[in-house]
Amino acid sequence: MKALLILAHGSRKKESNDEVYQLAKSLDDLDDSGFDFVLCAFNQFSSPSAEDQIQVLFEKGVKKIIVLPYFIAAGSHVLTDIPELVRKAKENYPEVLFQVSPHFGAFKGVKNLILSELSRG
Repeated sequence: MKALLILAHGSRKKESNDEVYQLAKSLDDLDDSGFDFVLCAFNQFSSPSAEDQIQVLFEKGVKKIIVLPYFIAAGSHVLTDIPELVRKAKENYPEVLFQVSPHFGAFKGVKNLILSELSRG
């Protein structure tokens, strides 16, 4: 089984976190996403944590977890915190394959998405 873990910064503002929950749920509800599970986690200020969600996925029998850093730019969370988190997860769950995708802002389609959304104006 394969899972996508959307890892966002987290906010003290519930509405901000709810947007990430809704994104994960909408992807999880797709029949053809290519993932058995899609969950979200937060780096700080909110829960669940990535560690908690990785445990949930492990208990569900997931053998591959793709971590999507849901960040626009490559700051310290993307460059330091997330790689360290995944390094520890690999130690704790050696039977699970972990893969970290590029952060969202580095996706090749982002500029086209921006232009497409703005052209609807």
